[in-house]
Amino acid sequence: MEKKALERDWSSLPPEVLNLFAKKLNEISDFLRFRAVCTAWCSSTKISDLPLQFPWILENRRYPHESDLCFYSVPFGKIYTINAPKFAGKENARLSNGYMLVHIHTDTDSPGTCTFHEALLNPLNNHEIRLPGYGFGLSATFIGPWQNEMGVHMVCTEHIDDQKPKLLSYHLGQDNWCELSLASDAMNCNMFYLNGMLFMVDRESGGTKVMDITTNTLAYVIPPIEDYLPMGKTFIVDACGDILRVFRHHHPSEDLYRYWFDVHRLDITRSSSPRWVKVNNIGNQALFVDMTDCFALCASDSAGIKANCIYSLMRIFLGMQEGFLHSIERIDIETGAREHVPCPLEEPDSWFVPNLQRL
Repeated sequence: MEKKALERDWSSLPPEVLNLFAKKLNEISDFLRFRAVCTAWCSSTKISDLPLQFPWILENRRYPHESDLCFYSVPFGKIYTINAPKFAGKENARLSNGYMLVHIHTDTDSPGTCTFHEALLNPLNNHEIRLPGYGFGLSATFIGPWQNEMGVHMVCTEHIDDQKPKLLSYHLGQDNWCELSLASDAMNCNMFYLNGMLFMVDRESGGTKVMDITTNTLAYVIPPIEDYLPMGKTFIVDACGDILRVFRHHHPSEDLYRYWFDVHRLDITRSSSPRWVKVNNIGNQALFVDMTDCFALCASDSAGIKANCIYSLMRIFLGMQEGFLHSIERIDIETGAREHVPCPLEEPDSWFVPNLQRL
């Protein structure tokens, strides 16, 4: 006599087992399908259980009035087209923590004029956070938002003509932006905000001043790196507590395709003054660099990320006839070895870390 097949009630699996399964799903679409199986599976997993995602590549939006956003997942070779109605008519300004900071243009009663507002938008859950108005306009450069154990903090600078730039700070939940003081020589600096500290890198000398924005005081001064060249772009990055200075060299007069990176770690010890120390190993971290931003991720927290590498997304202008060359590479920091990262998007624009959580 044949044995009757045992019927299993998969919805009755223990929550701790379901939770373990959910944390093994490295693709966001699989995670969402898992939670959609039944009420029990959904209630046993939290949005925060989503593993860290390998950053997607966001395609440049040629027409900001459209609401579709196109992303490419490198490890899974998939293109995601997400309809995000709240993005229609808005210009992307910055990406961070799964949110995009966007400019909103609003027409006024005066002909030919408009006002500017900002909002944080998450294209995956359609969550929007309106920010208090300050009238930044197109001269504002946002060097946040930045999320830490104290919440979400945003900092931006505004530089108009030859005037001294303004530094504005905002913590989510406050009613207004707060204007902070800046050093008198801040006009010629690139600024980076990391966890309460403002790094001001002089474009000409390469020296760095670090200001504590909670007290509006100068914390310390870091001398320039050796053999500093102003031809390039500097990024200051927090890599699990290590402060890294990532410098992208380029030499357009010699070779349009030639660019390379140097990585320095901030050394602050009691025995010596603060200084940048060149490193060729950043441990279990990986750096993601595009034309405007750079951030670090822990390689072991996400499938597909290789440690001690730079994932570079470059857009190089070749001329009016040739247009732009898009280059995506994985560069080993220790050896300098390069590997091409394939991407089917016509105009890859920037790295984006998908996140389902709300700020």
